[in-house]
Amino acid sequence: MATASARFSAFGARGNRHERPAFSGFSKLESWSFHFPPSAEVCKIPSASVATRSKNVSSQINSLPDSDDFFYEKVATPMLDNIESPTNVKNLSTKELRQLADEIRLELSSILRKAQKPSKASLAVVELTVAIHHVFHAPADKILWDVGEQTYAHKMLTGRRSLMNTLRQKGGLSGFTSRSESEYDPFGAGHGCSSISAGLGMAVARDMKGKRERIMTVISNVTTMAGQVYEAMSNAGYLDSDMIVILNDSRHSLHPKVEEGPKRSINALSSTLSKLQSSKSFRKFREVAKGVTKKIGRGMHEWAAKVDEFARGMMGPPGSTLFEELGLYYIGPVDGHNIEDLVCVLQEVASLNSMGPVLIHVVTDENQGIKRSQQSEIGENVGEGSSCYDLVESNYQPRTYSDCFVEALARKAESDKDVVMVHGGVEVEPSLQLFREKFPDKFFDVGMAEQHAVTFSAGLSCGGLKPFCVIPSAFLQRAFDQVVHDVDRQRIPVRFVITSAGLVGSNGPVQCGAFDITFMSCLPNMIVMAPSDEDELVDMVETAAMVDDRPICFRYPRGAIVQTDKCLSPGIPIENR
Repeated sequence: MATASARFSAFGARGNRHERPAFSGFSKLESWSFHFPPSAEVCKIPSASVATRSKNVSSQINSLPDSDDFFYEKVATPMLDNIESPTNVKNLSTKELRQLADEIRLELSSILRKAQKPSKASLAVVELTVAIHHVFHAPADKILWDVGEQTYAHKMLTGRRSLMNTLRQKGGLSGFTSRSESEYDPFGAGHGCSSISAGLGMAVARDMKGKRERIMTVISNVTTMAGQVYEAMSNAGYLDSDMIVILNDSRHSLHPKVEEGPKRSINALSSTLSKLQSSKSFRKFREVAKGVTKKIGRGMHEWAAKVDEFARGMMGPPGSTLFEELGLYYIGPVDGHNIEDLVCVLQEVASLNSMGPVLIHVVTDENQGIKRSQQSEIGENVGEGSSCYDLVESNYQPRTYSDCFVEALARKAESDKDVVMVHGGVEVEPSLQLFREKFPDKFFDVGMAEQHAVTFSAGLSCGGLKPFCVIPSAFLQRAFDQVVHDVDRQRIPVRFVITSAGLVGSNGPVQCGAFDITFMSCLPNMIVMAPSDEDELVDMVETAAMVDDRPICFRYPRGAIVQTDKCLSPGIPIENR
């Protein structure tokens, strides 16, 4: 058996490739198996030399900066300095809550800028976080979060402010909620769409044990694209357990394609209606009216229910009646940057007994935090529509495996009209954006709906196209059933592109892509590949496009590669090399 060794530069792993049985015209396509060393050497580069690094430095793995690198000019935060736990937030006035929110945003934007981390999502929920901790009593009341970036203000208010400079560093704070990190984090999350399911389980357990704590989950508009969210909502409506779901809608709409239409504003009328919807008297009146119409007769009750649904549809934004149909009492929209409105609505909801599941639709603007930061010395140079991360100056722009993949696939798409790309995940990488701009009709971004992405790709393949399904390794895990049942079992030629494979640095164990080799290799019809350099990656793109009788996948890590200026040659199928 012929063998050849290769070096997997991103991990320092050595691999051997072995012959496989022939298939569909390939007489000796080779698969790869890797043996990882017990430890990896990490090379630390001084942060001050980033802009002057040589091109060869891109092959080294850089450690995170020391805490000394995070020192910034201290900004006066008198209100925040007095907050040691959420208990200190309870007795603050509305004016003081606004000041607290401004100080949190000021300090958090500085920390994230120094750490070179995106800040929009974190700064957008500052007022909402302050209002939640003002009204509810954590950790007795359980507050669950779906998205890690939205929890930073929560961490600052729950005794972890002094450790924020260690965010996403080894031995430091997690970038997500963590049960082992704080009693204020009742459930660990990092992949999104799980908080309602977990919160509902806690609510049912509370009811069975005769307890009275409040259960609240905060989800984002990104996670509403995942099916588990609606499965959990439907079950919550059926069980009718008391819980609160806050939808943080940063797009001013429930529709995914908000950029195609005007943004919905939160005016005085919608604010008043939201307060009315959440009031105890309105809820009681609504329940009494339901009881009266039931006694009058079925026809009158059904007519009244239709009138109620129509009226609530008129008050809410498009799509709001969906939550009512699932069994959740809808309140909103509420201005997510108006402390007074947020506190009023949350207090009314918290005062209700036997309310069942309630959904509060909170509208936030991810640019709001950036706009307010413009008023401070730290954020005065941040323009609207940009993030603090965008301001980090660096002359060092390393080339990544993703860049090489997109270049190779774009070249293939020009010569093969059947090649298309399907992307599943939270955010589209910049390199993938280039493919979308060049081939808008061949790019399908399904968002955080990886299960749908896999089966959708299978359908595209059955229709005669050649789909390349791009999903990060950690997120492919929850679509494994679709990979097994909808693709591999039927030998449908879907080309899986597994990104962020292996160690992922600051994202930690939550998004570590360490298991894809194992769970993909155990499938009987799946071809598994991993490149040792960019040339092999290009060859694997060409190989995947040629395979037409079974599924195939290849994985690559995130991070820089060595030869940044090298012009990629056209790919050659591995069989023909």
